[in-house]
Amino acid sequence: MKSITNSITSSHYIKSLAFDYVETYSLQRGDEYEAAIQVLKPERNKLKVRKEKRNNLTETEEIRLSELEALLSVTQYLIDDTGLFHFSSQRTNSFQYGNESISLLKNILLTKTTDVSNWMCGPIYRDAIVFYKSSGKIVSVLNVCLSCEAMAIDSCNQVIADCSIYEMLRKFFKEIGHPVES
Repeated sequence: MKSITNSITSSHYIKSLAFDYVETYSLQRGDEYEAAIQVLKPERNKLKVRKEKRNNLTETEEIRLSELEALLSVTQYLIDDTGLFHFSSQRTNSFQYGNESISLLKNILLTKTTDVSNWMCGPIYRDAIVFYKSSGKIVSVLNVCLSCEAMAIDSCNQVIADCSIYEMLRKFFKEIGHPVES
C-alpha cells in the first residue's frame, strides 16, 4: 500500500479545480455491504492460510487473493488504482456547476485551515465527492472520512482541512439526502 506523500489545504484544493458538475457517493455502508464482507473475508482467509502453509495457490487463486486483499484492506477509496469504483459505492446526487449546493460545498472547503485534527485511526472513507468535466471525464475525487476527520484525493494525496469543515460536510451530506452516520 502506498503512503500519503503530498498534502494540500482544502481551500487550495477547491480553488485548483476546474469542473462542470459533481456527484456525491456513499460507500462501505449498509446491509448489502456488510453481507458482502461476510462472504469475502472467509474466502480471503482461506486462500491466505493456504498460501502461508502450503504455498500451493494456482495463478488464478493468487490473482483472487490479491484482489481480495485490496478489497479488504483498511483504507478503501471510491476509485481504486485501476480506475474502478468501489463495489459498494452508490451515487447519491449530481449537481451542475452554479447550483446552490455547489456554492455551499465550495464555501465549506474554502474555510480557513487553522485547527487540524490528528486522529490516530485509519480513515474509513464512506463519503466521496467526484468532480467532473462536462465530457464525463473525472477531474478529481475527494474521499471523506467524517469519523477520523480526514480527506484524501487518493493513497498519495491528502487534503488538510480545519476541524470545523467536517461538521459542515456532515450537515451538507445530510441536507442533500446522503446517508451519514451520526
